[in-house]
Amino acid sequence: MDSKKKNLQFVGISALIGVLTGIVISVFRILIEKGLDYSVKGYLLIKQQPNWLWLMIPLFIGLGIIVGLLMKGNPNIRGSGIPQVEAQLAGNLEMNWFSVLWRKFISGVLTDGTGVFMGREGPSIQLGGAVGQGIAQGFKQHGSDRRLLITTGAAAGLSATFSAPLAGTFFVMEGIHRNFQPTVWLSALTGAVTSNFVSFNVFGLTPILPIFYNRVLPPLAYWQLIPFGLIIGLLGYVYNKGLLDFPLWYAKIRIVPWYFYCLIPILLVIPIGVFFPETLGGGSKLIMLASTHNYPLQLLIFYLVLRIGFGLISYGAGIPGGFFMPILAAGALIGAVYGTGMQQLGLLNAVYLNNFIVFGMAGYFTAVSKEPFTSIILITELVGSTHNFMSLAIVVLIAYLSSDWLGSQPIYQALAERLTRVKRYLDSKEPTDIAKMPVYEYSPVAHEFVKNVKWPGNSILITIKRGNLTIIPKGKTKIKPGDVLYVLVHKNNIGYLYEKMKELTMSN
Repeated sequence: MDSKKKNLQFVGISALIGVLTGIVISVFRILIEKGLDYSVKGYLLIKQQPNWLWLMIPLFIGLGIIVGLLMKGNPNIRGSGIPQVEAQLAGNLEMNWFSVLWRKFISGVLTDGTGVFMGREGPSIQLGGAVGQGIAQGFKQHGSDRRLLITTGAAAGLSATFSAPLAGTFFVMEGIHRNFQPTVWLSALTGAVTSNFVSFNVFGLTPILPIFYNRVLPPLAYWQLIPFGLIIGLLGYVYNKGLLDFPLWYAKIRIVPWYFYCLIPILLVIPIGVFFPETLGGGSKLIMLASTHNYPLQLLIFYLVLRIGFGLISYGAGIPGGFFMPILAAGALIGAVYGTGMQQLGLLNAVYLNNFIVFGMAGYFTAVSKEPFTSIILITELVGSTHNFMSLAIVVLIAYLSSDWLGSQPIYQALAERLTRVKRYLDSKEPTDIAKMPVYEYSPVAHEFVKNVKWPGNSILITIKRGNLTIIPKGKTKIKPGDVLYVLVHKNNIGYLYEKMKELTMSN
């Protein structure tokens, strides 16, 4: 099929995925918000009449048992779901899309509705990916085309839950594919825009976090961004390491099956909900409170420790929930603590406190996820303002470099590799598949002749796309930066060979 016709075809399918994902995620958001409202009323009732605690405890135990049994039935719904989507797109994992869709939906509503410190964003991405996989199955799409539709669903899921189509698109390109192939961004953007259209017809056009920070930080205050970025990078490294370590600590618990670990945070959230209801959920409410109230420094520090500590406890248990918004909440509190401290020392005007709250969200997300462009775009869309872009970018850069120097890993990639470290094969119906690899400048194959490249075993370079040119490679064909290599691989080795090909085509 002509490339233009194929692009048009995928735009149409991507729009369908976006609409369906927008509907699924909108219902998902509504049910979680309703569930959290009921939980907060329950916590308030316990505070007024403690005897109600004896009704809440068995109710939450029942919820935890249901969620645990859902996870036992399909372990791929554990956690945020983003590592599973990444592993699936890398060819290292296969999932039953319908099982993931209904199990993740129900378990996400039940757990997030209790107020545990988890967000709806990761599950929304996995739900969108499941929708994309289902559509691909319906249209009998396989291989690269199938993965493209799963990618589109993932972008649409993030877009719908955050009302952030550009962030959804950038996330799948920077965080999952780690390249900017035209076909990927075209389909992902189409799905993200159409899902956002559904979302804002349900929830309106108001940004998720309408923080007022239109005052531009003066250049004379830019020196503050350096220590702030370093602090963000250090604490981001701590959170990054915690996300990787806490599941391992839970695994040492032998008396409880892994699928019932979720009972621990579901029960621990009850006292938190009774005494600190403003901290519940993903953290968006707490972010807005911090940006509109003059909280004492000691209380802000307490909130920060609580959000980071119980957030890691919640995620480590494998609860079907994400840590997008919890990361942003912790970053906002770091900004509030820093800004309030500097204000009390007479080194910062109080009118710039919200600036550091916003900078903290972008910097902390970058330090934990190692996705700077997604962070900048995401915060811009969440807040609904492009003010202070320069100072925000400086914090992001410093946070990235400092966390990278400390050894922070791209969190979703690290979790995906852990998820599939003992699984190298793709359970596919196809005997062969095609891996598409863009060639980067300074990569080992750039400017090399095809015959001089040591290609991985069980792989054949079949085509080189160079702009509008399609080249059938020969031994003396020179590979150039910007080329896209089409490599035929055996289905059982696609995940392994994809990693080997990346070593050849990515920059050193």
